[in-house]
Amino acid sequence: MSLRILGGSARGRPLKVPDSARPSGARIRKSLFDLLAARAPDGTFIDLHGGSGAIGLEAASRGYTVTLIEQDARAVKALEANARALELRVRIIRGESQKLLPRLGSFDLVFSDPPYEADIPALTAQLLESEVVAAGGILICQHPDRLELPEHPGFAREVREYGSNSLTLYHRQAAADKVTDA
Repeated sequence: MSLRILGGSARGRPLKVPDSARPSGARIRKSLFDLLAARAPDGTFIDLHGGSGAIGLEAASRGYTVTLIEQDARAVKALEANARALELRVRIIRGESQKLLPRLGSFDLVFSDPPYEADIPALTAQLLESEVVAAGGILICQHPDRLELPEHPGFAREVREYGSNSLTLYHRQAAADKVTDA
């Protein structure tokens, strides 16, 4: 399977997709990056389930500072080869994102699209409770449309539907928004 980068410095260039990956389709990728261009046109971006690199390498092509996490060794090799071929600078970490979470730091944009058999609500809750989303940042969860992710204190939730997939965006309050008069 092959797909192409939709925008930025590597626009139109192909990505080789490992058999283990389930890449996000062009419609959802275009919609996501159109939305981000208006709300968060730059910053740090982490793709917690790198897979094909369709999202993380797209982000790098558009100028974000990108980290990709992937646990499958073949997918890591494909990510590295794609990044080299596209001449994109990204940080690729092999491992399980949930175990690495305490050591990752904070990011402006956090993208989570785990295998759909995963417990996505539990993973989302773990991400929302962690410090991986910086103040003022956005957690973007891609999931089946039949699944509804809950509200969470300190975050404004927004849901976008794309066929059988949904994006649930959690906007973390900026630090100044949390300060209240005593």
